Amino acid sequence: MWGCKPGQPASGDAGALVDDRGRMQNPSVPRTRIVSLIPAVTETLVAIGAADRLVARTRYDEDPVLADLPSVGGGIDPSLEFLAQLDPDLVVLWASGANGVLLEDRLDGIGLDWYAAAIQTVDDFHRHARNLGRLVGLPAAADSVIARVERDFEAAAQSWSGLDPVEVVYVVQQEPPMTVGPGTFLDSLLGVAGAVNAFSDIVGSWPLVSMEEVVRRDPAYVIVPVQGYGTPEVRPGYRDPSIERLEAWPGWAAVPAVTAGLVISVDGSLFGRPGPRMGEAALYLATRLHGPR
Repeated sequence: MWGCKPGQPASGDAGALVDDRGRMQNPSVPRTRIVSLIPAVTETLVAIGAADRLVARTRYDEDPVLADLPSVGGGIDPSLEFLAQLDPDLVVLWASGANGVLLEDRLDGIGLDWYAAAIQTVDDFHRHARNLGRLVGLPAAADSVIARVERDFEAAAQSWSGLDPVEVVYVVQQEPPMTVGPGTFLDSLLGVAGAVNAFSDIVGSWPLVSMEEVVRRDPAYVIVPVQGYGTPEVRPGYRDPSIERLEAWPGWAAVPAVTAGLVISVDGSLFGRPGPRMGEAALYLATRLHGPR
C-alpha cells in the first residue's frame, strides 16, 4: 500500500475529529452546505458523492458538475461578504499557519464554521478524505475513493515492472526554478510512475533551485505542468509543445533533456492536486516514461 489502510481511524477518538489547525470537529450531524476553498478537497467531495452538498466553488474548480455553482473567487482571498450570504455550515480552507489576521479568523468573525487542511502528502489525502467522509455522512464512500487511488497506484507501478526507473525534474515553476521536494504527494506519485525525483535529497517541500544545479543533475526527462494542452495523446512524430517553451526560458535550453526533446507536458490541475485523481496521473506518467505495456 502507498499510504494508510482503508478503514484506519482518522484519529484515536472514534467521535470528534481534528483538522490541521487543531480544531475539533463533530461529525454526528452531517454537513449539508459546504464551500471548499481547496480544489483538491472539492474534487474529493465530488468523488465521494457529496457534490450536492457544495453551494459554491472557487474560480479554479473546472469540473463540469460544478459549473452552475456561483464562485466565491480565489481560494485564499474569497469574498467574505458572499460567503456570509451563502451561510454554509462548513468552509474548508488551507491551514496557512501564517502570522497576522488569518482567513479562519475572519470566518470566525462572521460566524462561519471551518475545517483547515494542509494536504502535502498521500497520507494527508487519505486522512482528510476520511475526515470529510465522516463530516458529510459518507465514510464508506470515502474509503472506496481511497482504495481506488491505491489500486491505480498499484497498476501504475506494475506497468513498468522489470524496467529501470528514470530520473526526472518536475518543473513546478520555471522562473525562478521551483521543483518537488521529498515526501510530497508529487514525489510519491513520481516514484509510483517509475521516476526518480532528481531533487529527492533537497530540503523543503517545494524548493527553489538554481539552473546550474538542474543542469548539473542532468535528469533524463523534464516534466512540465501546463494548462490547456496537458496530458496529450502521444502519436507518432509527436513533439511536446513544452520543448519550445523551455528553450525560450533563460537557462533551460542548457539542460540536455530539453535539447534532446525529452520533455513531458502534463495537466497542471491533474498533477498539481493531491486528490482522487492522483492514481490517474501516475498511470499517465508511467505510460509517457516507459511506454504502454
